[in-house]
This record gives sequence, structure tokens and C-alpha cells, in this order.
Amino acid sequence: MELKRKKVSIYDIARVLNISGSTVSRALQDHPAISTEMKALVKKTAKEMNYKPNTMAVNLKRGKCNTIGVIVPNINRNFFASAIEGIEEEVNKMGYDVLICQSQDQYEKEKKVIGSLSQGKVDGVIASIAAGTRDYAHFNSLEEYGIPLVLFDRVAEGINAGTVTVDDYRGAYRVVKHLCAQGKRRIFHYAGFQHVSVWRNRYKGYVDALKEYGIEPEKEWVFVGNITREEGEATARKILRMKNRPDALFCTSDFVALGAMLEFLKNGVRIPEEMAICGFANEPFDELLRPSLSSVDQFSKKMGQQAARMLLDRLNGESWVNIILDPELIVRESSGMITS
Repeated sequence: MELKRKKVSIYDIARVLNISGSTVSRALQDHPAISTEMKALVKKTAKEMNYKPNTMAVNLKRGKCNTIGVIVPNINRNFFASAIEGIEEEVNKMGYDVLICQSQDQYEKEKKVIGSLSQGKVDGVIASIAAGTRDYAHFNSLEEYGIPLVLFDRVAEGINAGTVTVDDYRGAYRVVKHLCAQGKRRIFHYAGFQHVSVWRNRYKGYVDALKEYGIEPEKEWVFVGNITREEGEATARKILRMKNRPDALFCTSDFVALGAMLEFLKNGVRIPEEMAICGFANEPFDELLRPSLSSVDQFSKKMGQQAARMLLDRLNGESWVNIILDPELIVRESSGMITS
């Protein structure tokens, strides 16, 4: 088995040439105090010895590494993949690369990632907060290292950062108004955990829209849990066991709506006649379902582009701003068409 070669350092080059390590370092950086002949000799020797500079050390010294860190809960969700695409497009134009990290919606993992990125790996961070995070001190620690932060989609108060969000309240409000326009009155809601900004704002929009129609949602109308297809299926089974079922279900995620709709269809429930369903995020699979799924488009790629531009502006000395995008309700077969 071949042993791993020891990495060549500037001190190894210095020993070969019988000069100091500082002279080697300055020669490699084209310092004006070093003669042209010495620079050429050092660079020639470094090449022959297969010397590779310590990128992290160079970045720490220069104070810049031309890399932007991006932290998302899960990269396998189309929303976050599309946002990353938008981020990468914008920062690449300005000569930056992207370092993508996943928190898996876990606080401890997110905290560890922030700690790692703060060690000279990135010039700035763009992040969407993990669902498991309730203490945000690790985000504020970036400021101590001079690393600017932009939050997108999931944000929180008390963090020194620019923000890019969609108006989740308005999106949910429009969904419920649409369902009411279809004659639905007993509208249930699957909400995510309420400490997460996006799910809390969607719940508020749901409640306020119902109240405009004189409807006060009862406690049993609202389900809270993880945003997964499996939770949607479980919720549908609970509803199917009820004597007084809803005539509509608004889910804070398309994945929950997908699970619920498939479970209802499996049990002979007619959609949208007996049960109208709407989701949120406008995932690519929505229009492929039968019936196709109504949802809210968050313009995730645009959100990523805006977050990237904001961070680049901050790196150039601009002040923070907060951007709120206007969502669009996409009406499909699962909720019926808007009546005239």
C-alpha cells in the first residue's frame, strides 16, 4: 500500500534553498522587497517540489476567498434547489463560487455548519433557518467574524441580517378566499410548527380569511406537525374517521397536500367535489397529479437571486434591506376553478 505523501510547506522549500520561510512566502506573493531572481528560483523550486498553498491560510490573510456559503434545510426539495440555482447564477457573475451545506432541519447541525463556515471559508452566508432551530445566537456569531448574512424564506427576529421572503400571509389568505369562493365553509388547515416564520404567517392568513366570511375555525380544524407526505397521509386518515368532515383542506406544504390527496382518492373521496385541496410551494409534481394540485408559487429562483444580489451589495458596503415578494395563487383541478 502506498503511503500518503507529506504535504510540502514553505519551510521545506526554505530548507532546500537555505533561506528563511518568510523569504519563501514573500517570493511566492511577488513581494517587491524580493529580487526578481529570487522569486523565479523560489517559484521554480516550489513547482518541482509540487508545493500547494494552504488555501484557508491564504484566505484568512487576504480576508477574502471569493466563496459564498449557502445553508438550506434540505437540498432535495425543489424550492431550495431552485433558490440555490438563482443564488449561484448571480454570484458567479461576480466571480464567486458557492459552498452548499444542509442542516437537515436540525439545530445542532446548523450550528456546526455556521461554526465551520466562519473559519475563513466564506465571504458571506445565505441561509434558510432549520425547523428545529429556536435559538439563533449562532447566526449572530457570524458578525463577530465580519461575515455578512442574508436570510431567505425562513427568517427570525433578532438576527442582524438582510431578509428575502415571500408574503406567506397573503398567499394563505388568497388560498382560503378562493376556497370560500367555491362555496367551501368547513376548511381545515395543516400547519407546520408555529415557531417557524413561514408556517406561522400562513396560519395567520388562513384564520383572517375565514373570519372575513364570518367563520371561526375550531380547534379540531388545525393540524400541526412535520411537513412530509407521510404526515399528509396520516392527517387524511384522521379526517376520514370524523363524523363531520371538512369540505376543504389547505396544507402549508405541497408534500403534505400530496399525501392527503392520494389517501383521500384511495378511499373514494371525490376531489374537489367532496374535498377541495390546496398546497403551498407550487412543486413540479403539482400539475402532473390527477386531479392537478392547486398551490401558491413562491418564486423560489427569484428569491435566491434577490438574496444573492443583497449579499453582494452588502459586501460592497451597502446597507441591509428587507425584500418581500408577492406570491401567486395557481388554481388547478383539486380546488375547482374560480367562479365568475
